[in-house]
This record gives sequence, C-alpha cells and structure tokens, in this order.
Amino acid sequence: MKAAKNPSESVKRGGTNDKMTNQTAAGKKTLEKVLGENGDYYNALNSFVKTIKQFETNHYNNFSEFGKSFIASFNAYLQQSPLRDDKKMVNGYLLGLDAVLNNTSVETSKKKEYIQRAINQIMPALSSEYSKIKGTLTPENYHNMAQGALNDPMIMLNPFANNLKQELGKDSTYGDSIKISELSKNMETDLKNDDFSKLGEYFQKIPYNKDAYKKLNLTDQEINNMMSSADKLFNDLSSSLKEEDKKRLMYSMVNILSEEGNKQFSQLDKNHAATSFNNANPDTTTGLYLALNAASKSAVNTTNSGMSAENFAKMLRANPYAAGADMGLQY
Repeated sequence: MKAAKNPSESVKRGGTNDKMTNQTAAGKKTLEKVLGENGDYYNALNSFVKTIKQFETNHYNNFSEFGKSFIASFNAYLQQSPLRDDKKMVNGYLLGLDAVLNNTSVETSKKKEYIQRAINQIMPALSSEYSKIKGTLTPENYHNMAQGALNDPMIMLNPFANNLKQELGKDSTYGDSIKISELSKNMETDLKNDDFSKLGEYFQKIPYNKDAYKKLNLTDQEINNMMSSADKLFNDLSSSLKEEDKKRLMYSMVNILSEEGNKQFSQLDKNHAATSFNNANPDTTTGLYLALNAASKSAVNTTNSGMSAENFAKMLRANPYAAGADMGLQY
C-alpha cells in the first residue's frame, strides 16, 4: 500500500476501518482472519510501526528520506484509524511535524527529538492496537514472533531478544536450535569481513546426531572418537584450501546451517514459545511489529536433535567450487 507523501494529499479520503468496532460478539478471531478482514488498516499500521523500529535502531541510510517516510506512514495510519475523525490531529499536528522535518534550517538532532516525542505522543494508541492484536494470538503466532525476534535485524539486537533467548533456552531443544542459528550468524559476519580463519572451529561447534551412531550399537567412547576424528580431519583439510575456496565452503556451510536452524526451530513446542515471549516482556512497538508479521507459516518436516542426516550429508558433499553468491544468503 502506498502512503501519501504529504499529509495534505490524503486528509479528505476517509478511512476504511469501520469493521474494527464490530468484532465483539463473534468470539475470538484468529490473527490471520483479523488481518484479512482489515488489510488496509493493518498494512498502514504495520508500515508505521516499521518506521518506528527503523528510527529506534537507526536502520536507515538517509535521515531526510526517512523523515518523509515517517510522516507518510504516520499519516497513512491516521487516515485508516478512528483518529481520522480528529481533524486537528490529521490536519494541524501532522502538517506541523511535516513542516519541521522537511525544513533544512532545523538541525537533525532537533528533528530526531521531535520524532521521538511524536512516537511518545501516539504510544497510547499503539498500546491499544497491540492489546487488540494480542487477543487473537495463538501459540503458533507467538512461535513465529519468537523466530522473527531472533532473526530480524531491527529486533535481534534489542534487549528483549536477549531476554527471549534466556526464556526459550529453559527448554534445551530451543537452546540447541538457538546455538545453531547464532553459529550461522557468526559465520555470516566472518564472510562479510573475508575472515575464514575459524572454518574448522565453526565446524567443530556443529552438533552431531548421536542417535544415528547409537543405531550401530557403538559405545560412547567409539562415538566420541569418531566425532573428534572427523572434527580434526575437517580442520586439517579446510586449512589446506586457498582463501577463495575457504570462502565458498563457508558459504555452503552457512546456507545449510541456516536451513537446519529454521527446520529445527519450526518444530519446537509452540506453547513454550508463547510463554517465553510474554515472560520476556517486549515493549509495545516490538510486540506489535512482530505480531503484525506473525501469520502462520507452513509446517516444516521435523528433525532429531543435532544436525539432520540429510543436511549433514549435504554439507559434507558440498562442492566448494560450485558454491557462490547465488546461494540465497542475504547481506
């Protein structure tokens, strides 16, 4: 949905959110149904909350362009919300904020101060929006929200994300999945910096699936010896590669680990995710941002603890000369 660039362009349009006031007696609705029935409204709200998260995390390249986006998304939300009926708000207040943010004589630091004050001013309305959304959330929604919090650049460095990791980690299966995800992210960081010195070390941190070995009636000592031997062999062989070959091999490993982490996380206890998310106590904009992007995802095939045999084999078979930038990694 395209938001108006200037508040004055859309103040006369009127909103389409009349359905929002008539949901009481129908019983609890799912998040997907609510979003589907009020698409324009929640698209506008989502866009506005996203700009708030961008501001909070400095997740923009040009502040002048960001200021225009902030005004446009703020205006689009107001036009869809019940606040559209307050002409002082949509005409005077927003136009004044627009005039300041587009005034080159006003210092950037002052503009940022005004944006923060505007966010604080509208926060009671956003808190109300989050309360309505929370009433529709299922454990699966919370599970998706938790996964988003651990992977979205605008959330994953938030103190809330650290609290969430601690809460999720009270279930060891979540803890294992989070470790794989963090290992993948650390490898991605090294890739950006062209640092491949830890290739063998990273491989050693990938968990083996001990259950597979136990099916061969091997002793714990035999299993441990096989694993440590494989780790040492991989470390030695990877150190023999040229830098460009190490880079391609690390690309392949990151791609497999990312897929593995998503598979494991998707099949974990969703009720634990819901409890953990609420115990981590997100702030309003973080919770709202994640909730508006938490529609149910397709189920992923379950995996055992440790890396699945299929993905582990794929990684070991990976041709480092065939791997490259087309592997779907996002930077």
